[in-house]
Amino acid sequence: MAFQADGISFAYGDRPVLKSLSLDLEPGCFYGVLGPNGCGKSTLIDILMGLHKPQAGRIRYKGRDLSAYRKRELARELALVPQNFYINFPFTALDVVMMGRYPHMPRFAPPSVRDLSVVTEIMERTDTLPFRHRYMTEMSGGERQRVIFARALVQETPVLMLDEATSNLDIRHTLTLMDLVADEVRHRRKLVVAVIQDINLAAGYCDRLILMKDGRIVDFGNTETVLTRENIQQVFGVWSHIHEDPYTRKLRVSFERKAAP
Repeated sequence: MAFQADGISFAYGDRPVLKSLSLDLEPGCFYGVLGPNGCGKSTLIDILMGLHKPQAGRIRYKGRDLSAYRKRELARELALVPQNFYINFPFTALDVVMMGRYPHMPRFAPPSVRDLSVVTEIMERTDTLPFRHRYMTEMSGGERQRVIFARALVQETPVLMLDEATSNLDIRHTLTLMDLVADEVRHRRKLVVAVIQDINLAAGYCDRLILMKDGRIVDFGNTETVLTRENIQQVFGVWSHIHEDPYTRKLRVSFERKAAP
């Protein structure tokens, strides 16, 4: 197992957010995290990234306590596309994407030929190369999000965390980036954990789902097993119908307009 979380709990002040949560995550798998607003999805990502320390329980990565890793060492293992990203400095898209190579570069050294090659390839695949010389402050929210996506991919880490990473993207770029991530999982055995609000997007791409409510895991397993009418009603409070998409052969969820009791 790459990640082992055992009984982790976390609170902001006196408000519990994660409650004795345990799970094992393995390489070569695309995990989707689903749940209502405020259930602890983003906090779980922050905990797994080492940005917050659990107040109870422990997290191990590759057999070591996550807290034992130095920041630079961890940056070669874990990459994050955050839900929100703010930048007020005059950095171009190329500047920001190149930051993703810093964990691999000797201190004060210029980018190597390989660094430049990796950055160019990923910017092409994320459709950010055409505006590589534009300042981040002059871009739309979707363009900035693609740049941050590219920055995470050039880190070439075994683990990629996505926190609503497609929330500002149009449908074409959403599918392009999700296809890119799925390709990384299949061909490079990358471990991906993605907080996704769109249940059908998760159903179309994720191998396994982590279904959360009120800081706890309601269900965790293969997408086909977790994505049930009963689970959706329990977690989201809506009635749904589960069926197979005739084109993709993946599960698809249709929702009734009235909320479930």
